[in-house]
Amino acid sequence: MVSDLQAAPAPLTVAPAGPAAPAGERTPWLRRTWTALGAPAAGRRVPGTAAIAVVAAAVGFLACLYTTGQGSNLDYSDAQSHLTIARRVFDSKAPGFEQLGTVWLPMPHLLLMPFIINLWMFSSGWGACVLGIIALAATASGLYRICARLGYGRTGRLAAVLVLLANPAILYTYTTALTEPVLLMCLVAGMAGLAHWATSRRRMSAGELAVFAGIPSGAAVLSRYEGWALVLTGTLFVLVTELRRSRQWREATKMAAAYAMVPAAAVLWWLSYNWAIYGNPLEFMFGQYSAYAQQKNITDGGLLPTKGNLGLTLWTFHWSLLETLGVVVLAAAACGALVVVYRRGLATSTLLVAVTGSAYAFALVSLYLGQTAINNDHSLPSTWWNNRFALTALPLAAVLVAAFVHQVTRRRRTRSWVVAFLLLALAGQNAWWLQDPAGRMAILAEGRMSHDSNTYSFAAARWLKQHYDGGGILLDESARGNAVLPMMGIPLANIFNRAAGDHFGPALQDPAKYAKWVLVNVEGEDAPLDSGFTDLVHQAISASPTFNARYAVVFSSPTHRIYERTVN
Repeated sequence: MVSDLQAAPAPLTVAPAGPAAPAGERTPWLRRTWTALGAPAAGRRVPGTAAIAVVAAAVGFLACLYTTGQGSNLDYSDAQSHLTIARRVFDSKAPGFEQLGTVWLPMPHLLLMPFIINLWMFSSGWGACVLGIIALAATASGLYRICARLGYGRTGRLAAVLVLLANPAILYTYTTALTEPVLLMCLVAGMAGLAHWATSRRRMSAGELAVFAGIPSGAAVLSRYEGWALVLTGTLFVLVTELRRSRQWREATKMAAAYAMVPAAAVLWWLSYNWAIYGNPLEFMFGQYSAYAQQKNITDGGLLPTKGNLGLTLWTFHWSLLETLGVVVLAAAACGALVVVYRRGLATSTLLVAVTGSAYAFALVSLYLGQTAINNDHSLPSTWWNNRFALTALPLAAVLVAAFVHQVTRRRRTRSWVVAFLLLALAGQNAWWLQDPAGRMAILAEGRMSHDSNTYSFAAARWLKQHYDGGGILLDESARGNAVLPMMGIPLANIFNRAAGDHFGPALQDPAKYAKWVLVNVEGEDAPLDSGFTDLVHQAISASPTFNARYAVVFSSPTHRIYERTVN
C-alpha cells in the first residue's frame, strides 16, 4: 500500500487567512500568529511553533510560582532524590560522574545540573522548575509540530496542546524534579523528528534523520527505559516507511541504521558506564539498588498482583490513566483512534501515530512482567504509587485527540459550536478535579500521600536547616524518609552518607570523629515491607556503647531523631 503521506503529503485544507492587508499596513501580531497556527508545514519550518513554546513556558512559569509557593514541588521523595543526584556530581564528599549511580538513567540529572549550582535553586526546587519550563515548552511545541506534520489544522493542533497545558496534574509534574518532564520532552522531540522525515516532500538524507530524530531519541534512551521502546518501534517505522518509498531493502536498512545509530551509541555508553564503575554492564538491571531488587521485596510480600495478570495490569494502569488525563480526553482519544484507522487505514500516518504509543505499550508490558508497580484507589492493594507512569500515554492521547477534533471541526458551519462544546467539557472536567485535586487526580493524590508519609522527616530536615551551624552530618539517605537533602539546604560536601564512598564507613564506625550531627530513621523493624533500605546509621549507633555519651538528642519524632555532638 502506498502511504498517503509519501504519495501526497499535502496537509489537509486550511481555512483562508482572510483579506490581505493593504500595502504598507502591517498585519497585527495577534492576527499573524493566529494565521500561522493553521498554516501548513514548509520544510523544516512549522509556523506557530514559537508562539506555542512561549505560551507553554508562560503557563509553566505560573505553575511553578504556585507549587513553589506551596512547597508541594518537593512532596515526592523521588523529586528530592533527583535533585540530590544531580548536585552530588559536583558537591559531595566524593564528587564525580560515578555519583549518577544506576538507579535512574542519567539524562534528567545531567540536564538538571546547570540549574542547581546555586544552593537556593537546589533547596527550593526552582532549578527543577526552570528545567521543567523548558521541557514543557519543548513538549508542547513538539506535539504541535507532530500534528501539523500529520496535516491537522489549527483546531486539531491546539487541542493536542491543550491536553498538555490544561491538565493540573501534568503541570504539577513539570514543576518537580521527577523524570517524566525530561522523558516526555525527549520522546516527543524524537517523534517530531520522525514525523518530519516521514512527511517531508524532499527526500531527507540519512544524516538529517540521525540529527532530527536520532539525537532526541538517543536522549530519550538515556532518560527512561520507555525511550528504548521508542527506538525499537521508531526503527521499525523507518524500515517500513522507506521500503514503501523506495522498495529497496538496502536503502531501507541504511535509513533505519541512521536513525538507530545515536540511540545505539547511548545504550552502549550506559552499559560501558555500568561496567566501568561497578564491574557489571547489567548492574542497572540486577544490582543492589536496581528496580529488580526493589520489586523482589514487593513481590515476596505479595504486593505485586499485576505481575503475570493481564486483567489486573490493564485495570490498574488505565485507572491511573483515567485519573490523570480525565474522561473527556480519553473519550476524545478513543474517537480519534477510530477516525485514524477508518480514514487512513495502515497508511504511514497511522503507523506514525502508533509510534507515539510506544512508551504507553512499554509501560503496560513492564507492569505485566512485574518490572514496575502501580497502585491507586482501584488497585490491589489500594494506595497511591507510581501513577505518574500513566503519563507515558500522553503523546498518543494528545495526537488522537487532535485527530478527532480536526475531523469534527472540518465543517465551517458547525465548527464554532463543536469547539465551544469541547472547551466546555474540558472546563467542566477541570472544575470537577479542582473541587478536590488531591482526591481526584492520581498524581496529586500520590504527591499528597508522599508528603503526609514524610511529615516527620520533612520536619527533621527543616529543623536541621534552621539550627545547623556547621560541621559534618551523618545520615543514610537511602533509608525510608531520609531523601530530604534539598529540603535541608546544606552543601552536600558536609554530608556523610552512602554516596560519600570511602568516607561513609569510617564515619559509621566513629561518628564523633567526623559528624557533629546525626540524623536517623528510628522505625527499624516496624517499617513497612516496601519502605526502602534499613538505616545503616541507626544500626551503627544502636550497637555503639559510647554513642549516647557523646551525643544528645536535639530533635525527636515518632520516625526520626537528630543528635548533636556534645563531646569532641
